[in-house]
Amino acid sequence: MRLNGARAGRLCALAWLPGAGAFIEELFGGGGNIQFQMGGGHRPPPPPQWPAGVTEEISKSMSYLKGTEWEWNNGDFNIKLEREGDMEAPITQCQRGCKWTAVNGKLYLAVGDAGIFQLDAPDQKPASLNGHRLQGFSLRNRRERLSLRFSKIFDHEAQDLDKDLYEMLGIPEDADDATIKKVYRKLSIKYHPDKNPDEESKAKFAEIRDAYEILNNPDKKILYDTGGMAAVKDSEKGKIETTPDINSEIGINLEDVYLGKQLKATAQRGVVCRGCRKNPSSPNCAGCRRCKNQVKTVQVQMGPFLTQQQQEVPSKEKCKTEDITLDVGIEKGMADGDVIDFPRMAEERPGMMPGAIHLRLKVNKHNRFVRKGNDLHMGMKISLRESLLGWTRSVEHLDGHLVEVKMADVTKHLQVVKVKAQGMPLRDDPASFGNLLVKVEVEFPKKLTDEQRAAVEQLFPGERSEL
Repeated sequence: MRLNGARAGRLCALAWLPGAGAFIEELFGGGGNIQFQMGGGHRPPPPPQWPAGVTEEISKSMSYLKGTEWEWNNGDFNIKLEREGDMEAPITQCQRGCKWTAVNGKLYLAVGDAGIFQLDAPDQKPASLNGHRLQGFSLRNRRERLSLRFSKIFDHEAQDLDKDLYEMLGIPEDADDATIKKVYRKLSIKYHPDKNPDEESKAKFAEIRDAYEILNNPDKKILYDTGGMAAVKDSEKGKIETTPDINSEIGINLEDVYLGKQLKATAQRGVVCRGCRKNPSSPNCAGCRRCKNQVKTVQVQMGPFLTQQQQEVPSKEKCKTEDITLDVGIEKGMADGDVIDFPRMAEERPGMMPGAIHLRLKVNKHNRFVRKGNDLHMGMKISLRESLLGWTRSVEHLDGHLVEVKMADVTKHLQVVKVKAQGMPLRDDPASFGNLLVKVEVEFPKKLTDEQRAAVEQLFPGERSEL
């Protein structure tokens, strides 16, 4: 762990001199058997054993302590209270595991093998922390006193991490977009600075505006719902990760892409249980379980050095599997293989942007028509007599209307007859259509009677094709 400045370096050197341990103990406010080690050790401290009723969960009312730096006793070194409950200090005990938590007006510091300290701290954020002091003692030996004096805020973002945006707007966490917009408009009029020039109203207006800016943005809203303000802040820095996309397909008929259609598709996905971390007894949390482990960057002691590594850590959030319904809009003119995207509908994970569901259209084979581009193709059989004398047919189209296909002149075998604007609608211009192409197959008689043969010879005397 990095030592803070020249004084810490001098103290490290003192630790090698005879009698230096007692001097450091006295300097750091001992009075019992605290022995702070300034660098060099490798043995990790055991996990914190918080007092009964105290957990690693920092209470919302005391989250103002996140990102603050404090002078230890007489200011011989500083400690930093990190946003995730880690505590940084230039002593060996804090190289691998010093922690802090706060609840019910008490701040608890787990300082490795030096034990746990308890200090009195305001249960609500003071108007100002400048000059503020916290007094306490070691739970292992109450004679070991400790005093912390506020130094500065080193992580201003941490102060905003526990904001409850829904609470700011006075709406439930499952409020829909229309409700959010309606409430925002009402509150923004009520607290607008033009009507309320006082500082309190200005601050309230800014708070409402900032909350709405996040909840009105689909990407930021899903990040806030699944990962809180920390995820929103990470996204603003371009550090957010996305869960894997889901690729699937849905079978439809040719009539569906000719007429257009609204379909329903169902799927299952994992979702983060909103609000269940702080209110696990809510009926909405029935069936919720701990989410999959999260990957976080942690500091790891490698010999005399500290390095950063990515490790799986247990998630603090709750998740469950839910059935979802997708409204699948089939547009006129869509084709086999076209993909409909559903952003943010893949699996949710805490602090991550959900990927998309990509639904590929699989158009089933039709018993009459074959689509090629925007044209429709079909086959038709006519008799030899019709091929010579002309013919007319009525074809039932995909929407049931009848299309007249006819030929007044001679029709050749396998000739293609085009019927304009009776194909598929164009996706970009559904009022325009491709063509209907009819391939005509002339059915010849299997044999002729003597009378028929004589009649043909009379009709076509001496005709012969040239090679």
